[in-house]
Amino acid sequence: MIQRWLLAILVLLAPLAGCTGDSSDYEKIPEFTVLTEDGNISNNNFDGQAYVIVFSAQWCSNPCHANLHNLNLSVPGIDVLVVSTDIDAEPNGVTLSMWKDSVNEFDDDNENNQTLQYPFSRVDPTNNFASEMGIESPGTVVFVDSLGHEMYRQLGMFGAYNDQATLDTIKGIWDDTLLGSTE
Repeated sequence: MIQRWLLAILVLLAPLAGCTGDSSDYEKIPEFTVLTEDGNISNNNFDGQAYVIVFSAQWCSNPCHANLHNLNLSVPGIDVLVVSTDIDAEPNGVTLSMWKDSVNEFDDDNENNQTLQYPFSRVDPTNNFASEMGIESPGTVVFVDSLGHEMYRQLGMFGAYNDQATLDTIKGIWDDTLLGSTE
């Protein structure tokens, strides 16, 4: 009788297995180094802090520009690393600084007129971690917790530029990322 009762409890509790938020449910971001015009940035630059990686391309305008500005509007001061998935240093003659300038000009015609302080970089062709992560298109945004786990991946636009529902969605994802996984 007791064995049947215990078996029944185990059967009922089985669906709850894995609902603990264990870090094994989340993929660790691979070690990376990206190239900037001023040097390199790696995982070590973000040790112990949550951050966002925006995989983009120097030729990508909207949705990439909208996502970058929406991140800044929803969580001012958020740590964001912008990574071009282009292997070439200057695709179509566009340097990283020219790309950053074009992103900053995106909202110059409205009241926000933000200047983003994010580092703009490109993948290292000898160690393309974007490919290793399965990033297949620009406009992919990855939220990383303080332990280096990928907590959320957005493909394409979050929503319209400066739309309150969009900004609230991003803020909610960021808040969840800050809570992170447990080891």
